[in-house]
Amino acid sequence: MLLLTALLLLQAPSPAPKPEVVPPARIELTTPFPAHLGSAGPREVREAVFGIKSLHDRPFRFRVLDLSLGVSLDPAQLAEPLQPGEVRMVRLKVATEGLEGLVKGAVRLGTDDPAQPNYILRYDMDVRPEVSVDALRKSFGDVAHHERPEARYRFTREGGEPLKLVLAREVPAYLDAELVHEGATAELRLRLRPERLQPGMAAGLEVLKVATNGPRQPLFTLYLDWRLTTAVVPSPSRLVFGDRKTTRLELELTGRDGKPFRILRATIQGKGFRLLDAPGPEALRHRLRIQRTGTTSEAMLILQCSSMDQPLRVPLRFLDPEARPATATPPPDPIDEHRHH
Repeated sequence: MLLLTALLLLQAPSPAPKPEVVPPARIELTTPFPAHLGSAGPREVREAVFGIKSLHDRPFRFRVLDLSLGVSLDPAQLAEPLQPGEVRMVRLKVATEGLEGLVKGAVRLGTDDPAQPNYILRYDMDVRPEVSVDALRKSFGDVAHHERPEARYRFTREGGEPLKLVLAREVPAYLDAELVHEGATAELRLRLRPERLQPGMAAGLEVLKVATNGPRQPLFTLYLDWRLTTAVVPSPSRLVFGDRKTTRLELELTGRDGKPFRILRATIQGKGFRLLDAPGPEALRHRLRIQRTGTTSEAMLILQCSSMDQPLRVPLRFLDPEARPATATPPPDPIDEHRHH
């Protein structure tokens, strides 16, 4: 009987733990919480205001325990205790120097109430970078051969110091680049020169590196895309023979915007390639077959079309996988000036 009683006691559920008693709040905030300070410059000082109302039945004291980076608080605001029912406005100053992006901070206040030892006042803001640009990527869009489009990247430096820009990477020859400085602002101006493009270049994405004198933003990477438009569109824009077995490739020519055209003249400049098809009558689409007749690495197909003032140039290339680059001759051994003959 005693054994059965012991087993029943072991199987009985343990009593549920008593819920933790949370003491009632002794203060309430009378202003929106957290405080949103909006967008701030890199060297601004913003103010956050918190309204604190005492719900205590006796005088209630605060003291500063901890401050986030850049925050200052005049302790005189907390020198006198809060009286029961009193509302006090506590003001913080937040300096943004050294900060960037979304910043969240707080002030931790200690109290003389052991049941509620501290309160945390929170704020957030978006700190703008010292140096900024209006856009990291821009586009020339569709560019005709006779056009000279221009793109401008506008940089701004906040803080009162002049801005200086330097191109950290050389731009291609078909781009004209100019830097114009005006105090705290500067512009990188780029102009596309289609007449300088290599034959077969129909589109591009330029990657530009711009260095600045801003210590926190020393280098920007910018992007600029473009597409060259012609009345006749070659597909592909260049013919590449990638192995010795491939001796014929086809080029398709299409009139842009659905307009038919005629190939007035087709010639190959260089050796090692031959045009198999003679130009036909006017049409929206033409197909030309090109035969590789040797091991010449490159030539140029030149097409004069009725819808174009300038000839259309299509590169022809043979990339011989068996061809090995010439081995560079090693430099001679240095002369030992102390050697005796």
